[in-house]
Amino acid sequence: MGPAVRVEAPLAAVDMLWANMALHEAADPQALLGQWHQSLEVGGFLMFSCLGPDTVRELRVMYEALGWPPAGHELTDMHDWGDMLVQTGFAEPVMDMERITLTYETPERLLQELRELGRNFHPLRFAALRGRAWKARLLQVLAQQLPRQADGRLALTFEIIYGHALKAQPRVKVSPLSAVSVTDMRAMLQGSRGI
Repeated sequence: MGPAVRVEAPLAAVDMLWANMALHEAADPQALLGQWHQSLEVGGFLMFSCLGPDTVRELRVMYEALGWPPAGHELTDMHDWGDMLVQTGFAEPVMDMERITLTYETPERLLQELRELGRNFHPLRFAALRGRAWKARLLQVLAQQLPRQADGRLALTFEIIYGHALKAQPRVKVSPLSAVSVTDMRAMLQGSRGI
């Protein structure tokens, strides 16, 4: 399927990071959010999009009804992404989503696009290669069981999640004895002056 998601940290911190359709393919999304957080300047802006749990729901229902292993890994809900952003140190996360319907002229074209979009991380996925007979059966089932638009095209739902957040000023944890580095102190002082 698609290539592994690899994020190279920039040489210097950046003011804005835009990540389109990468987060749902990360094996460890919390670690990827942490990399993004480290890559941003304080006050930097993160924007991202990813697939949500209603993506290809028609295909998931069909696979389950046939007793096949899951068609894809479970995708994260937008509220959970918001919680993960806060846990990572981002501030003021804003999340939104929309469902769109993509249509396909043939089952072959539908499968081609799904292969181009990513891969199945589900731990119960079929672990070996499938044969020609299985693929022929899959194409037949797709043609017969997937919903069709009025023009006869096969339809699949995709849930797209959009999010953005800011990298917050680091907070000093207060305890009876606290240590703050000179660099962190300068950053906090400059931030309070609006510099």
